[in-house]
Amino acid sequence: MSLVMQKLEDMNIQYVTAVVEEGGVIVDQLFFHDPDGYMIEICNCQNLPVLPLSSSCPLKLNLPTATTTTTTTTTTTTALRKPKYCSGEAAAVMMMDNLLVEMMNISM
Repeated sequence: MSLVMQKLEDMNIQYVTAVVEEGGVIVDQLFFHDPDGYMIEICNCQNLPVLPLSSSCPLKLNLPTATTTTTTTTTTTTALRKPKYCSGEAAAVMMMDNLLVEMMNISM
């Protein structure tokens, strides 16, 4: 990180640094704008743990759940599907599908 800061100083580019700690993990960040005006962030993000999507935040599939209808004489239960948490592979497929749809919306 110090080498990057030295190079930015040599090129007279202003930058801002930050240190973020969450859950005992410390990440150093450096922000600056490139010549086109885009903000660039450089960090030592290798310090962050990599967790599989399925274990860190399971997605709920929007499936119909069981319904129960009660009348004075009978009780009817219609079992459609129980809500499930999707696997990591299913989550990845859903994310790619959503990305494709969003990209199509942007291009139209």
